[in-house]
Amino acid sequence: MKKLITICLAFTLAFCSVLSVPLQADAYNIPSNMKWWADSRFGMFIHFGAYSEYGHGEWAMNVEKISKKEYQENIAAKFNPTKFNAKTIVNYAKKAGMKYIVITAKHHEGLAMWDTQVESFKDYTGKKIFSLQKYTPFGETGRDILMELKEACEAEGIRFGLYYSIIDWNHSSQEFAPNFTKVASMEARENYIKDMKAQLQELVTKYNPAVFWFDGDWTYNKGKATLSNWWTKADGKDLYNYMKKLSPDIIVNERVCRGFNLGDFECPEQSVPLEALSRPWETCQTMNSAWGYDISREKSYRTTKSMVQELVTVASRDGNYLLNIGPKGDGTMTSGSKKILNGIGSWMEKNSKSIYGTTGNPFSKEPSWGTYTRKGKTVYTHVFKWPKDKKLTVSRYKSKKLKLKKAYLLNTGKKLKYTVEGSKVTIKVPKEAPDKKDTVIVMEYK
Repeated sequence: MKKLITICLAFTLAFCSVLSVPLQADAYNIPSNMKWWADSRFGMFIHFGAYSEYGHGEWAMNVEKISKKEYQENIAAKFNPTKFNAKTIVNYAKKAGMKYIVITAKHHEGLAMWDTQVESFKDYTGKKIFSLQKYTPFGETGRDILMELKEACEAEGIRFGLYYSIIDWNHSSQEFAPNFTKVASMEARENYIKDMKAQLQELVTKYNPAVFWFDGDWTYNKGKATLSNWWTKADGKDLYNYMKKLSPDIIVNERVCRGFNLGDFECPEQSVPLEALSRPWETCQTMNSAWGYDISREKSYRTTKSMVQELVTVASRDGNYLLNIGPKGDGTMTSGSKKILNGIGSWMEKNSKSIYGTTGNPFSKEPSWGTYTRKGKTVYTHVFKWPKDKKLTVSRYKSKKLKLKKAYLLNTGKKLKYTVEGSKVTIKVPKEAPDKKDTVIVMEYK
């Protein structure tokens, strides 16, 4: 009896896994200014700042309880990324199949990566503006890293974006507090927000970013501001409206103040939602659990295969994938990040049609062997686990108007034989997977 129950259960599960279901509607509507972003599906995140010189990650100042004086004199003052090569970074991004880049203009440490003219953003002495150009030896070069990257992006048809931290561990208005910062007074708070907006105006006016990525907002305060919980939902709304006033088509993430459905898209971090969200979303992910360069994580890179499959899974759930690199203090890319980008690029070179401009899985369930993406009447079947019996059973559209006309391997164009029986399609596949990361089978319906 136990054996019989097991057999029946296995049959039921197998049947349910290929049961045809009605097509799902697109997960959400895309505003016209965001269509390019949604079609892109894949972008590069760059965490780069004085922390890159230290090589202990972007949170080192907080985690290691380094004072402003020590951090600025012993770390930031030595930051000199003369080997930063925007064209090299953009070329790696392009080869990987990335369509946009977002770089940190100012992280929590407070160092402005552009020549800011807003006077209150000074070092701990109050004498020097705390920026790449005014505070570090790199200023002697007269170079503008953000502009170099923007121009390199434009030359290759890649969109340019900026990251900005709402909290500032360096600014005179604030001091360390658990997970956030504490402001000195309500007056200091108001003055800081005013000066922060002045910096944002500088960035939008000078660099005209397509995407603006905020961070450092994690108060979840829907009420009145306090000294230790000083950033609120109302501030988030005001900041979003301010950015749209500066540039109506700019795309702004939810972290103007997360948790309140603000901004243009949600951004889960280092995680993939189990299903499509109710509005546009993008997950940001590291290659080795480090955002800013961390020498201790340089032997801990994930596999290219895992990241290809994660990218595909994100796309199958109607999301975008923002994959991070953390250049070294001299500006060079790590060998680990180059290897990963090259690996993803080799897969994208043959399979990008199954990612760009697609909507998510048209079926209500994901199969155990992989997932699906869709573009119009074409379904891309992504096979992570190759069948041992050379037969792949997939769902089909349950529609009298659509008939399966062709099935073939995307990377080679080789046609595959198949049979249609009721609610399922059985495809005869090669003995070995053509691509062990993810083999894509195209199913064209007409």
